[in-house]
Amino acid sequence: MPVEHLAYHLAREARSLGLESTDLEGVSPETVVAFAQRVLSELAALGLIHGREELDCWAVPRKSGH
Repeated sequence: MPVEHLAYHLAREARSLGLESTDLEGVSPETVVAFAQRVLSELAALGLIHGREELDCWAVPRKSGH
């Protein structure tokens, strides 16, 4: 995703949470944390920071018995 697309996406996420300006007075800490989590998730999806390791369809079941 190009940087400008990421910026528009993050702006849309901010607006969806009611963050319409940089003035955070009166904004709940939970809202700010929710936005931060969305930003970090997007950065991880782009491979720019480490994200959570999640099992996906390529995971192989463990063999039974040792």
